[in-house]
Amino acid sequence: MKKVCLLGATGSIGTSTLDVLLQHSDIFTLHSLAANSSWQKVAEVVRKFKVKRVCMFNEEAAKALKNELGMEVLVGMEGLRELAADPEVDIVINSLMGAVGCLPTITAIECGKHVALANKETMVMAGPVIWDKLAENPKSFITPIDSEHSAIFQCLEGGNREKEVEFLEITASGGPFREWPIEKFENITVADALNHPVWSMGKKITIDSASMMNKGLEVLEAHFLFHIPYEQIKVVVHPQSMVHSLVQFRDGSLMAQLGAPDMRIPIQVALTWPDRLPLETKRLDLPTLAKLTFFEPDFNKFRCLALAFEAGRRGGIVPAMMNAANEVLVDRFLKGNLKFTDIPKYVEMVMDKAPTVAGHLTLDQVLEADAEARRMTEGFLK
Repeated sequence: MKKVCLLGATGSIGTSTLDVLLQHSDIFTLHSLAANSSWQKVAEVVRKFKVKRVCMFNEEAAKALKNELGMEVLVGMEGLRELAADPEVDIVINSLMGAVGCLPTITAIECGKHVALANKETMVMAGPVIWDKLAENPKSFITPIDSEHSAIFQCLEGGNREKEVEFLEITASGGPFREWPIEKFENITVADALNHPVWSMGKKITIDSASMMNKGLEVLEAHFLFHIPYEQIKVVVHPQSMVHSLVQFRDGSLMAQLGAPDMRIPIQVALTWPDRLPLETKRLDLPTLAKLTFFEPDFNKFRCLALAFEAGRRGGIVPAMMNAANEVLVDRFLKGNLKFTDIPKYVEMVMDKAPTVAGHLTLDQVLEADAEARRMTEGFLK
């Protein structure tokens, strides 16, 4: 039995993961879990799966859960890192949202864990640091959960064919605004941006999908996961979301991974690779598929995607600052305090102020850059 620690148990990835674990309860057992504040949902999962250890990021939620269950409840970042380091745990599934997921990933790697990663901000903020940690801890390894990176991972046979790659082609649904003229962007509402045409996700990632910042973050993550230069990474808009990404090999072969838009598939791949186990999900019926279409993204309309490529090329602490600014701005937009078009405007202002970091990037530099970008963004908004 593989003992699993699930960080981010109540979000969309966490909920899908629980279903995968249920379908394979003869192989996996949920040892521990963490969530932000939804303590009632956590209590249900703890009872259903007989979870041994639990952490709530929110202190008040931790107190409420402790009263409800009568068990020790860890709190905050230290609690997340303690779960990730637990010697009984074999696999750490990181589906936390945002920069909060970075330190638990690093802790898990330092402790030699298999990390199933759905927290793309880990790689965006601290990709070079993660490379160093993996080199220092050869027992540890990462398998990606994001559907696009899972597709590339499968096409590369677990990442073993990176030297044969000519291009990575990361697919994007295009979000709710792919057909909107840029003139209408000034009037985009929160409800408009949350109306994703394909995927059901948390609010933050849905807004990122609408601005295509999410695809930009995936470009940076792909660079660090697969050691592919940015000039060999493309984004292609594919509204049907059936082709999850493609790899163009140097011999002219183009390999794609197709599947229903169901996150349980890449979650299971991340947990069981290289084995493929049965999974109760929808199957694609090729004769009944609608026409599959692909086209280039509009970088003028989706400025966040262009900024992400720029941040990746500049490197250093620029990706961490870009990510932090975006998190602050998306939160403000969701609260109704910001226009949708202000998100790329202020992200670019923060990036323009980002200093060049010479030499080897350290974790302290990443964390300082994250904090400074948040302060800077709040200052611009004031």
